[in-house]
Amino acid sequence: MKRKVLAVMAAALGVGLSLSSFVSLLPCVRTALAADPPDAPVVAALTRFEDGLTWGMTHQDVTRVYNGVDGLFDREYDPVLAKTQPGVQMAAIEAERENRKAAFAASFIEFGATPTGYDATGVKDEYTYRNHESVMSLEKGGKRRFLFFIGAPPNERLWKLYDEVPLKAGGVYGASYAEAVGKLASLVGARPRVTQPSPTGSRLLSADWQDPGTHLRADDRSGEHVIGVVLEDKRTLANLPQLRAIKAEDPFALDPSVAAITHAGISDPNAQRSRGDAGAPKKRGH
Repeated sequence: MKRKVLAVMAAALGVGLSLSSFVSLLPCVRTALAADPPDAPVVAALTRFEDGLTWGMTHQDVTRVYNGVDGLFDREYDPVLAKTQPGVQMAAIEAERENRKAAFAASFIEFGATPTGYDATGVKDEYTYRNHESVMSLEKGGKRRFLFFIGAPPNERLWKLYDEVPLKAGGVYGASYAEAVGKLASLVGARPRVTQPSPTGSRLLSADWQDPGTHLRADDRSGEHVIGVVLEDKRTLANLPQLRAIKAEDPFALDPSVAAITHAGISDPNAQRSRGDAGAPKKRGH
């Protein structure tokens, strides 16, 4: 089956696939590439998804990009305010803008030793605790964005953007995961690598691309009616094993004291005596 699908893909690449044809082939591509997926295809640039942000910014730098004069929030509200007469309505719009700026500035959270509310969300696999990781979040442009940092403040650095985008008819990426991947493929100009979930890897089906400095991943969260569109700094991604030196504790692991006792097997003198007595010949009475 795998050879057949790969042959179909090779032929399709030779003649060129339309977007609709690619979407229809996606289920077969998932199966064919599950065992040994190639590297993510390299595209020209993924800067269109970054909103002017750059890897390595501190959370204060990012706050200025959004909240500063002529920042991303101002650019969102300026066209509306330009059409609004001075008065109560304009004051209300300006107040809404300032409240959103304040909420974003206050959203910075560090993943220290104390669990956070993020553990109950769809981004729970995107960070670890006690490794100097942190996050900011906001809702803008019909999507929820999480901005992940790594490094001890004030020298933390931006390394990942995670957008939760609703899947719906007429939405940015359409109503289904397959449609969303097709649209992303059209935007970046290349078909993705498609990776199946696995016990040792991601728990989600994903499609991905890369440019020289950034990795783009699209996670299938269609069960929640969203797609996760993730941009990651490739340099940080490659160094994560070293940066995340403190590993999560296994809730099912044996307590160290119990493990030490049982390491060499159960040692119960009474049990040994009972086994020895059972195996020894009984003495006859005189």
